[in-house]
Amino acid sequence: DRIPASQKTLTFTDTIFDQSRNARISRKLTISGSDQYGLPTALDDEVILALIQLTSSQGFSAKKVHFTLYQLIQLLGWRDDGRSYKRLIESLKRWVGVTLEYDRAWWAKEERSWESENFHILEEVTIVDRSRRERRKAAFPGDKDAQRSHFVWNQKVFDSFLAGNLKQLNFQFFKSLDGSIARRMFRFLDKRFYLRRRWEFDLRVFACEHVGLARSNSNSELKRLLAPAVRELETRGFLEP
Repeated sequence: DRIPASQKTLTFTDTIFDQSRNARISRKLTISGSDQYGLPTALDDEVILALIQLTSSQGFSAKKVHFTLYQLIQLLGWRDDGRSYKRLIESLKRWVGVTLEYDRAWWAKEERSWESENFHILEEVTIVDRSRRERRKAAFPGDKDAQRSHFVWNQKVFDSFLAGNLKQLNFQFFKSLDGSIARRMFRFLDKRFYLRRRWEFDLRVFACEHVGLARSNSNSELKRLLAPAVRELETRGFLEP
């Protein structure tokens, strides 16, 4: 939920068996933030998910997607107030400045292997406020898209969408979960339960490399932090006790 202002990068690693290489490989994702807006937090994750939902509702027809801030606020289920709008705009600007470096961690569907790639998720964001909307209305009469804000996906990311690398997410269930830890656990496990019903993970790899808890936590502290999220996902019927 919070990242120290001085921290500009996050690195996550794990080890898996890569069938294309017939060997175990170490995967690494390095996330770098801009000096002005820093690294993304759990709320920024929700914004990206909302952008994916919005793009999906348009059939992934184009990497440039028009929207209104009110539309995204409603999709996220945030309060319709000035604080939410400010937070949303800040998040969109943050994502434009975030760089992802995948070291044998990006799934290349055509090659059926984990490869290395570097990119931004969003290439462009244009926010159209009320005064700019009026100017555009006069300059582009009849063009409703010109009067709305828009964002543009990175081509690598959009190609991945078109290749079917997205698992359909129950976004309403995701939003209904109480905490960011439960939400992150749901996202991570939901993709894997599609393949089989039972999974086992090393505690620290699961908690620190996939859920995003601080590595400075002891094992007992990681268990304490995970426990409420586990109970919630059990109560909601997503996990079996």
